[in-house]
Parts: sequence; C-alpha cells; structure tokens
Amino acid sequence: MIENWPEYRLFERRLQSYVENVKLEKRLKKALIYIISAGGKRIRPLIVLISGKMCGAEYDELMNLALAVEFVHTASLIHDDIIDLAEKRRSKTALHIKYDLPLALILGDWLISKSVELTSTYGEEIVRENSKVGMLMCEGEILDYYSSSHDFGEGEYFECIDKKTAELLAYSAKTACRIACNNYEMAEKLYEYGKNLGLAYQIVDDLLEYAKAIEDKSSSKTSKTLLHIYEEKLGRERAISEAIKLVFKLSEKSRKSLEYFEDSEEKWKLSYILNYMTRSQLQKLDLSPKLSE
Repeated sequence: MIENWPEYRLFERRLQSYVENVKLEKRLKKALIYIISAGGKRIRPLIVLISGKMCGAEYDELMNLALAVEFVHTASLIHDDIIDLAEKRRSKTALHIKYDLPLALILGDWLISKSVELTSTYGEEIVRENSKVGMLMCEGEILDYYSSSHDFGEGEYFECIDKKTAELLAYSAKTACRIACNNYEMAEKLYEYGKNLGLAYQIVDDLLEYAKAIEDKSSSKTSKTLLHIYEEKLGRERAISEAIKLVFKLSEKSRKSLEYFEDSEEKWKLSYILNYMTRSQLQKLDLSPKLSE
C-alpha cells in the first residue's frame, strides 16, 4: 500500500533522477545505481515528507532532507553488510560481493558526504544534528559488532539499537518539523514518535532473524540481540513472548506521541507506517496465539 502513496512515488522519481544525473566516477556511479535499484521501504524519507507536510512544509522544501536520510541509511547498510560478511541484501547480491570491497567502502563514504552536502541547504543546526546522528550510528555499529564477544546485556543492547537504528528515524521526523516551523513541542513529539518506532522496529527485525523468518538477507555473522539475552534467562519461547510485549509497549508510546496532532491524512499515514513496521511485520512469524495476547 505504501508504494501507492503519492509521497512514495514522488520520492522514488526524485531519487532515481538524482542518481541518474549526479556527476560521479563511472565505477562508483554504476555501484550507486545498483544499490539504489535494490529498492527498499523508503521509510525514512517518507517520514520526512509526511511529518514535514503535517507541520506545514511543502515537499520541495523537504526533498534534500529526504534524500539525505536515505543516503545515510543506504551507506549504513553497505558498511553493515561488509562488517557482517553478508552475502545478499533485499534478495540481491551484496554490493561488496557484486563489485569489490574497496568500491563498496568508498561508495558508503560518498553517500555520507553527499548527505552532509544536501542538508547544508538548511543551515548549521541541521547539518550538526545530521553529523551527530551519523556518529551515533557508528557507535551503535561497533556495539553490535562486538556484542557476541564482550559482556552485552539489556543496557548495551538498547544503547546499540538506539544509536544504530532509532536515532535516524527520530532525526527524520523531528528535523522535517524544524524545517516546516519553529514549534519545538511539535518537533519533540515527532522525535519521540520516531525514536520509539525505531526501537520497536529493530526488536521486530531481530525477532524475525532470530526465528529465521527473513529470506532476503543472509550473513555469516550473528550479533547478540535481546532475544539471545532473554533466552539465556527465560528460554526460547518466553524470550519471544517478552520481546513481542516490548514491541507492543514501544509501539504504543510511539502512537501516543501522535495524539498531540490534529487528525489529518498525514497523521494517519504516520500511524500506518508505525503499524506496518512493527505489528504487521510480526505476522511473518507463526505466533498467532502470542499476537492475540
């Protein structure tokens, strides 16, 4: 359904046009076209466009930010696949295997640099926040990488997913509002929406991988996640059950943040994205009894 939204189609056209027309060394451009053509949910740019519109901005004002967050996210996936020795992503051969490791690394660096350039049109504050999110994502990636070989409990897990996943979603929603208006309370509510959505989504993603439900991603490295931490204490079945309860709790906190806003199509779409990224993804698991609890 999301693919039929006008915001999705608009962003996809702009993204494809940007990639096709950007001036870039031919090998890097070929790799860029390959990684972008792999597709994706485009959740972060969608949140930018929808949050900003809800707060009074036009799509054209928000497009640089939408491209920037998608580029940062794409760079993180490229680097993540390299670190995890992944073989495929979104049912396609991972970039570093399709081409080579140096090309993949450098393209990731280019995407991050391009993201900074794109956000520079909005001024120093937003560039600084963009850079901060990028640094936090690096810290989250390191925590994730060493999770299986070092002391890694619940506190470390939540620090990891907060930095690695949730901060970029929170930044996307909050910054779109800051571009639209000077209402800091609205911006903070959208930050909370994105933060709790990001935490819930990462737990769902870890749940799916734990239960071997993800078919379009393969990797030879396994990170320690909340499910492994819970399993050590509670056993496999209780670990899954407790993780699902936590997803519901975080999803509800995210939904409550949207209650601040008046009813609108944009508010409904943000709520739909929340459900799509959390509860709907859990349907991939054969957990009907647990989902009805």
